[in-house]
Amino acid sequence: MLKWTVAELQKFRQHPLTFKQTLDLEASLKQRDSAIISLAPVQVQGSLQIDDPFIISLFQIKTTLVYPSTRSLQPVTLPIATTVNEAYALIPENEIETEVLESQELILPIENNQIDLQKAVADNVLLSIPTQVLTPQEKNDNVMPHGQDWAVMSETEYEEQQRAQKLENSQFAQLKNLFPKDEHSD
Repeated sequence: MLKWTVAELQKFRQHPLTFKQTLDLEASLKQRDSAIISLAPVQVQGSLQIDDPFIISLFQIKTTLVYPSTRSLQPVTLPIATTVNEAYALIPENEIETEVLESQELILPIENNQIDLQKAVADNVLLSIPTQVLTPQEKNDNVMPHGQDWAVMSETEYEEQQRAQKLENSQFAQLKNLFPKDEHSD
């Protein structure tokens, strides 16, 4: 478990508390995202350090996730490797000086007088899942799914289609057909 009380962390004011653990988060993450097919044990390595008025956590997450392709629903193995840097406030946020507050991207409150990094690890694994997941073949072929009277198109193709329709529907395009071209005119 990656859980420490603030009192335990106070012992590490002079030097950081380092940790290295392997977590089994598959069941809990499958509850949060039912599309997850499988999740390898999550390796977490990092440190916690008190830097008044914060406790700073810096850790790396490594795992492998099997997730369905967003096109074909075929299983895709995704390696996940990410670094997380979070700041937990030791005092209420309204008591922290403005410039100190601005030095941190995200400031999290300490709940129940303890820091539970397992929640942060789980959240960051989910945040690391890309919005577009493709099999290697889908990436190489770049063929969009299609059926009778429908087809998925890329954003670029859609924009080109919209531009072409605009040109066809413009008032000048209609005038073009008003006078037929005479091939013999001078």
